[in-house]
Amino acid sequence: MTVTELAPHQPHAEGELRSVSIAVAVLDCFADAVELGPTQVGRRMGIAKSTASRMLSALAVGGMLERTPAGRYRLSMRLFHYGQLAVDRLPLRSVARPVLLDLHESLREVVQLGIPVGGHVLYVDRVGGGASTARLSGEVMRRVPGYSSSAGRVMAAFDPSIARATAGVERRKHTPFTVTDGARLGQVLRQGRQVGWVASREEYELGYSSIAAPVLVGVPGAPPRVVGAISVVGPSVQVVGQRREFVAASVCRAARRVGTALTGLMED
Repeated sequence: MTVTELAPHQPHAEGELRSVSIAVAVLDCFADAVELGPTQVGRRMGIAKSTASRMLSALAVGGMLERTPAGRYRLSMRLFHYGQLAVDRLPLRSVARPVLLDLHESLREVVQLGIPVGGHVLYVDRVGGGASTARLSGEVMRRVPGYSSSAGRVMAAFDPSIARATAGVERRKHTPFTVTDGARLGQVLRQGRQVGWVASREEYELGYSSIAAPVLVGVPGAPPRVVGAISVVGPSVQVVGQRREFVAASVCRAARRVGTALTGLMED
């Protein structure tokens, strides 16, 4: 088949690609909204209400959205299923799992694996728990603002693009101790890059603090790349009290183990 024969089909193909792009943008509208109607989606995207309505309806037919009795839309459980599959198949998660188990065995605190998602941290694995950390259990497979978490901060400290995304998230105080001042956050990131780890003291949940280190993957001829972060979270006295240096050193060793293993997989 020649290029000339393909030419008549190109406008149609471009239109299909544009429709896919619009569909993705429609789904993005639900990142910070539980339910939306055609008017709201059209306003957010700058498109006609009729176009938004058709796209919402098509996504509902495809199982990506659910229509409520009131005629609005929300994300479907099918998307959660796809997200779970993506996490389960994430090489970082499978490589990190035994390291998380070892770290938990050493510290006897909750340990987590997070990845960067649009200025937030998505926790994709956790080891540990119990009565003292029951309130934290909902954070697995949930986005947490990067500016108020040690994992988000340490990833931002080692990656300028993550830092920019983190800075773009609207900041609010989750507790009286949450740092929201941009200059102060910048200082925290610079210090974190110098020492190799970042702590967050009761900035997301009162009574709980965390320490995180970045998982860095290196390839020949390029600087190390941030792919995630390992963090330890628990009662403040246990994490950032007298054991702080020991906890930080343990987290850094764990993060290096995961980064080294991932780098080895890339080289194979």
